[in-house]
Amino acid sequence: MTTHTVDPVLCMALFVSDAPGSRELDDATIRETVDRTLERLGPDECYARAAEVFGDRPETALDRIQWARELCTRAMAVPAA
Repeated sequence: MTTHTVDPVLCMALFVSDAPGSRELDDATIRETVDRTLERLGPDECYARAAEVFGDRPETALDRIQWARELCTRAMAVPAA
């Protein structure tokens, strides 16, 4: 089984976005949210905001980053040929 690794900046963008922490988000919505957040903030600001959340609210940050990684991995997966 091949594991797909998604670019961490995409996960950070979803993490700091205003998307609700729902697993019900469809892949198109996830990709749009990530694109919109990166356009608005850029990669450096996404990382800075994520660091702030981890510093201020580490108890909630862990769940949110795991959520973001799971959804980004699913949404950004390259379909099998």
